[in-house]
Amino acid sequence: MSDQQENKVVISLDDLLAQAQLLKKQIDDLSAARAELLDSVASIEAAKASIQELKTQQEMLVSSDKKGYLMFKINNQPPQKVLVYLGLSYYVEVDMDTALKILDDRENELKEASIGLDKKLAESKAAYDQIVDILNQIQAQAQQKGE
Repeated sequence: MSDQQENKVVISLDDLLAQAQLLKKQIDDLSAARAELLDSVASIEAAKASIQELKTQQEMLVSSDKKGYLMFKINNQPPQKVLVYLGLSYYVEVDMDTALKILDDRENELKEASIGLDKKLAESKAAYDQIVDILNQIQAQAQQKGE
């Protein structure tokens, strides 16, 4: 028996379709998780910008929501301390420089996680594309036989 024959693996069409569906779901889930991570990174960047603005401005507009439907005009002296979200519904009250450090650390963690997700997403897409190519070849062969 030649090496070529020994390396062949037989997979049913149903198994191939099931694998494609599984990969498609995985791609969708990874894409949603990536979008959530990037949204969190954007929120952290906005929080850091707000701290920088608070440190330098005597007056500031603050949105009460993500879309900016309600704004507050703050005219007071900058606060000495701010509340920073740590996760699991916990906040810590710290000075602005410490808040920036905490936010920088969290942003870096999220960016590293995003890189890991990007790698998994690329691998899943490559595997999915391979299966789609195989399915297209099978379909083309079936059409040729049917002619």
